[in-house]
Amino acid sequence: MFELFVLGCTGVVMFLHGANFFFHALSQHMAIRSLSFLGFVGW
Repeated sequence: MFELFVLGCTGVVMFLHGANFFFHALSQHMAIRSLSFLGFVGW
């Protein structure tokens, strides 16, 4: 039972880390795209 609990917690932590990494990469990608788009519009 305890092993399952630890396994579940580890899975949740890994999932949160993955989601956080994905969201960070996505937001960084969107920021770069919007900046380049704004720079293009500025010209």
